[in-house]
Amino acid sequence: MRSVPILFFGLILAVALGLWSAWLAVRSPAPVDTIRLGAWQAWPNAGTPSADPYSKARLARTGELPLGSGEGLALLAQTDSLGRQLRGGCRYIVAGQTPPARLWTMAVEPVRRADIETRPGRASAVGSDALLRAPDGSFEIAMSAAAQPGNWLSTPAGVAFQVVVRLYDTTARTTTALTSLSMPVIRREGCG
Repeated sequence: MRSVPILFFGLILAVALGLWSAWLAVRSPAPVDTIRLGAWQAWPNAGTPSADPYSKARLARTGELPLGSGEGLALLAQTDSLGRQLRGGCRYIVAGQTPPARLWTMAVEPVRRADIETRPGRASAVGSDALLRAPDGSFEIAMSAAAQPGNWLSTPAGVAFQVVVRLYDTTARTTTALTSLSMPVIRREGCG
């Protein structure tokens, strides 16, 4: 008779821990099958039938629509190349080259959807078709709240942000191709 309360307590504890761990997995900012390339993260199985159940639940919770496997791949960076959180009060340089794709875009987006701000005359996205490049094909894009000469993306003032590169019509969707790619570096130039 004494074991009934212990059994009941154990059952309640197991259910609570199970619900808590499932909540953490679904609230996670990245799916289970994340591939890291420096500061960049990619999820090649997002939006495909082979996505893990936690990733499917996360997409259902957030309402995100990932690119389909035949469309392309999104890569996201929330930190610079040294692992520091991207902040709106700092100036950054994104330099290098992207993986091969017919077209790609790079966009600055707030980490929290509540921080979305539209400012007229400010570019928060750029495409590969409108980018100034060096003769070797490399590029540099300045990211800051203040306008910069050349390639420039406007960052939100005072809030954390992320950079999203979307590769369209690319062969870089497979895991083996992703692990051998090189992505541009993100350097913090200073904070004001």
